[in-house]
Amino acid sequence: MDPKERNSTEETTITMTSSMLKAMANPLRRRIVSTLSAMDSARATDLAERLDIPANSLSFHLRVLASAGIVEEAPELARDRRDRVWRAVRGRFSVGSPEAPSAADDALVLKSYVGQQGQELVRQLQAVLDWGNAYATGSEPDMRGVLDLSNLMLNADEVKVLENRIMDVVGEIKRESLRNSADGSDRRLWHLTTMMAREDLPGLTGA
Repeated sequence: MDPKERNSTEETTITMTSSMLKAMANPLRRRIVSTLSAMDSARATDLAERLDIPANSLSFHLRVLASAGIVEEAPELARDRRDRVWRAVRGRFSVGSPEAPSAADDALVLKSYVGQQGQELVRQLQAVLDWGNAYATGSEPDMRGVLDLSNLMLNADEVKVLENRIMDVVGEIKRESLRNSADGSDRRLWHLTTMMAREDLPGLTGA
């Protein structure tokens, strides 16, 4: 349930605070963070054009996200003093873990954020399944989704190794894509969710 992917296993893990969770409770802000993370850095006008929203509205949401510590300005990328370039804060964002419990001082804020993320994942999965039915029959010619399922017998250490390797590959592909961003090809935002579920996870199997 991380709002953005990490680029390597060396990045710092940041446990989200209540202010971060509140900022990310807005669906438009989640879209902004997802897009900005994929682009690595961008100006408000570029983001507004890609997201098809007014630039002044986008600037407001960027300020909210910056105040919460989720995005930041990148002055070294600016053309001049008036130019403002934004990027997602470096690091892997987490809602918490046994090693670093949730930093939220309001349990309802955490529950609300996790619930919203879950609803978005359900919508994404249903959209991919609907597309897959059309793609399988040939009525949908474009590659708009991917759904791969694998089953592995792993111990806890091997699960962590698998997760780290997956994220390393994601980071490598992302950096290559950014290097080639000016090649003129049609680039779209792809939402990638890596999920692993152990067989004894409550609620995994139906009654």
